[in-house]
Amino acid sequence: MSIELVIWDYNGTLSDDLPRMTHAVNLFLAEFGISPATDEEVACYDGDIWRFYQERNINLPKAEIGARVFEIYSKLSDPLRLMPGAIEALERIDKPQVLVTKHPVHLTEREVDQLGIKKYFLQIYSGVRDKTPLFQQLCKERNIHPSSGVVVGDRIDDVKEGKLAGNKVIAVPGYHPRHILNQHNPDYIVDYLLEVYDCIFKIK
Repeated sequence: MSIELVIWDYNGTLSDDLPRMTHAVNLFLAEFGISPATDEEVACYDGDIWRFYQERNINLPKAEIGARVFEIYSKLSDPLRLMPGAIEALERIDKPQVLVTKHPVHLTEREVDQLGIKKYFLQIYSGVRDKTPLFQQLCKERNIHPSSGVVVGDRIDDVKEGKLAGNKVIAVPGYHPRHILNQHNPDYIVDYLLEVYDCIFKIK
């Protein structure tokens, strides 16, 4: 069964934004007099960003933390960059491509325009809390079996949500490194985005 739909994650997969996110988080922590965190701590290899804040005795509601961190993030002058090979990978893939991200809607809209990647996607969904139902919906709308859709992402949540939806999953190290992703059994792990194109044609 060939791949008929490619579903991309955004942060850490196409956008190299972990340093920018770490900067925002550390400015937020500084408001509470808390020492800065590393990229690895902000990436949360256990997948639980809220425990990260609880361990630092920040007991605000999740929505309030998220809103403040992204408010800070949105005002940073840090350069916004694509991951190496992102444009080339998007250009080479001749399958329908969709972007699905948990990144806030207003930031996603602004950033995909700035990065020049909006044109590659038939649809863009942002602010998505649970991707699994949307992955299933996207396949159903196209009348394709879930295994004909492939999710490309950099975090364990991407792997878990894609597999739960019945999709194939290609993991690429970004926020989470290869050895963490490997523990969750994606169909493929690639080190560079250009390898995604080759993997799509290997999937059966």
